[in-house]
Amino acid sequence: MSNFVEQRSAIEFCLRNDISAAETHRMLQKAFGEETMSQKNVYKCYKDFKEGRERVEDLECSGRPSTSIDDRHIDKIKELVLANCRLTIRDLVDMVGISFGSVQAILKDHLGLRRLKSRLVLKILNFFEKERRVKTCEAMPSDYQDVYKQIITGDETWVYAYDPETTDQSSEYREKGVYRGSVCFYDVLF
Repeated sequence: MSNFVEQRSAIEFCLRNDISAAETHRMLQKAFGEETMSQKNVYKCYKDFKEGRERVEDLECSGRPSTSIDDRHIDKIKELVLANCRLTIRDLVDMVGISFGSVQAILKDHLGLRRLKSRLVLKILNFFEKERRVKTCEAMPSDYQDVYKQIITGDETWVYAYDPETTDQSSEYREKGVYRGSVCFYDVLF
């Protein structure tokens, strides 16, 4: 039982025994010490019980209504992410027109998606595979000795510019534990 529920029970008891609100507050201070309700709240509870309140438990509160997390926005974000899973939360905010936190809540809580970054998974070779690779490398010079004489070398070097993606650029929204090809996706916190 919560401390405030106990205090409200004591207030209701004092009201039924014709003890004043001021005396009730003093008795609560003696019984609960520093955890006592403020005098204003004791008087308010005393008044509520006098007017007919029967429950000592906390009243149901609906909380602040959510205005941007509705089915229309959830469906729109789901459609955008399915079309392009590399969109950032900022991109989705600009496209849908709701707050960053709302988009984040929709992605995480309603759609069950996480932002995942790609990472190459190294292939671990067992002993036999390693041995086969060594034997193949040793056999190659003798097998291709006739071909070496036909190779023409040149003095020009062509280097193509390749700008690989960073892990942030390659990150996507995926369900937990989804793998794609030889690239493994791992969880990243928002």
